[in-house]
This record gives sequence, structure tokens and C-alpha cells, in this order.
Amino acid sequence: MKKKLLAVLAAFVIAGTANVFALGIGAQGGYAVGGNGGAALSLKVDTLPCVLAIDLGFGNNYVSVGATADWWVANPAIQGTWGYFYGVGVGGNVALSDPMALLVGPRLVAGTNLFLLDGFLELYLQAAWQPSFTMVVGSDTASGQFLWGYVPVNVGFRVWL
Repeated sequence: MKKKLLAVLAAFVIAGTANVFALGIGAQGGYAVGGNGGAALSLKVDTLPCVLAIDLGFGNNYVSVGATADWWVANPAIQGTWGYFYGVGVGGNVALSDPMALLVGPRLVAGTNLFLLDGFLELYLQAAWQPSFTMVVGSDTASGQFLWGYVPVNVGFRVWL
């Protein structure tokens, strides 16, 4: 019984030290047509098709905090380590201002990426069409509108660990 327990523990130790997935983490900056500029932290795990970003936006008299989750449908190679990607996702942010605003909507994403230094560094450029519902909450009123022309464009990098 002790040998079986020791064998199971050894298997867990070996499995725990194996590199099961790679993690890409980096920064991106950009500008949104229909919005303003900002910076974000980007995160991708190679075993999942989802790319996450947490961003901080800025404009005249406001700061916004947001997040996106994009599911890449495909990421085929153009040549060598240079490829393109496209997919769908969801995004939203909260503008911390007076009045406060909330923006949320689906995303269609497309871009290009290039891996350098044996896959250690990924450079990318992406654009998303994000038609969004916006809710503005004032001191005593609230109003909503739909934005068809919200198009964030980002450039960034990820380091793969």
C-alpha cells in the first residue's frame, strides 16, 4: 500500500513539474474610434483560444477601467512566424467621471501577430468592431444609447513564459 501511495505521489510531482501550458503576458496601447486612448495588460494561455485584456482609458475629465475577452477562431501563418488572427469576443468598461458611464458589447476581432526570439516575444496589431450599448448615469438621470461605430485599435507585445 505504501508503494502504491509513493508511486501516485511521484506521478503528481513529475506532472507538476512538466510544462503543461505556456503563458503570454504583455502590454498594449491603442485608440478607439468613437472613444479615446488607453493602455492595457494582455494575457493569453496557449491552451485556451481566449485572449484577455484589462485596460485603463483616459479622456477629457475622465478615466475608464475595462476588460475584453476575445476568442480567436483561427490564427493561421502567413509566412514563418508571421500570422493573422480573427475571432469574436465581448468587451466593456466603466468611465469614472461625472456623469458615470457603462459601455458593453460584442466584438469582431482581426489582427496580425509576429513571433520573435524563438517564440519568446509576440508583437501584434489588432482592430475590433465593438457595437456597444452605453448607459450614462448622471446625478439624477440615466440615459442609454447604442454606438455602432466603436472601433478600438491596439498595438502590443506579449512575452511567453
